[in-house]
Amino acid sequence: MALVLPVLIAACEAPLNLEQVDAEGAKDMRRYDMLQAAAHSGKEVVVVSSVGAVITSQDEGNSWQRSELPGRPQLIDVTVCPSGDFFALDTGRRVWRRAGGEWQSSVMDTPESVLSIHCAPSGRLWVSASFSTLYWAEGDMQQWNEFSLYEDLQFTAVRFVDELNGFALGEFGTVMVSTDGGDSWEPREPIPNEFYPMAVDFLDVNNGWAGGLDGIIWQTGDGGNSWDRQESVTSAPIYNIHANEHGVFAVGGSAKLVELQNGEWRTFEGAPEVLAFMRGVDALENGSLLVAGGGGTLAVIPLADR
Repeated sequence: MALVLPVLIAACEAPLNLEQVDAEGAKDMRRYDMLQAAAHSGKEVVVVSSVGAVITSQDEGNSWQRSELPGRPQLIDVTVCPSGDFFALDTGRRVWRRAGGEWQSSVMDTPESVLSIHCAPSGRLWVSASFSTLYWAEGDMQQWNEFSLYEDLQFTAVRFVDELNGFALGEFGTVMVSTDGGDSWEPREPIPNEFYPMAVDFLDVNNGWAGGLDGIIWQTGDGGNSWDRQESVTSAPIYNIHANEHGVFAVGGSAKLVELQNGEWRTFEGAPEVLAFMRGVDALENGSLLVAGGGGTLAVIPLADR
């Protein structure tokens, strides 16, 4: 059964189907929390909000605590390193690191707009940015290094599938690949139609997905050398894709939650019945799927119960 936090659901939204979900109050949550992204390490889960809130669970989503970072920064992404350290990114070009239970910020010295953050299996932090720029640093963030194509485009996401192999996708269908941990990058065949990838994830060195407007999802099975458009079951924009051993899931506008089954995208049964967008998605280690989005929507859905 899905666990949904009901105080997060605005009054104008569709009612929850209580045959599919168990509800639990959460007095510390706020309806104005626009939840943007989620990450987990073991049983600990962290979800970030664009109003500066960090929502944390120590028990894989059974209970939650809410805190606000100083100045209420507009948080847009969160990632976790193999060390268990969580890092969040805000629109003010600050990277927030949780150290010793406290969040501390480090300002990136760049004029570029930042779009996403990702911690590779090697422990390197990657930030994608405008002007075709990637920034990376070790976990202590003492020095940020830069890679750029010096072109007027945005890198929207970076994903490393192991310590050496990574992908950077961006505007106009741009695909870059690294086989040496990010020390160098080489171009691959662009995604057709100058596609703007709003959502990106890779399962391994060969298989990856990119989603965008109108529910369009492209898939590669050869490490980004070619891309095939997959049939979609939604016209809502795709904001996030998550792929791991539990499956491949995508979330987007109008509370859309879809999954890839036998090579076809299908509507996810048991998704929260709300009107808000969904941006965060993460498959937890206990076999549950976490989704998060607008209006403070936060749900944990045990996949084994479906």
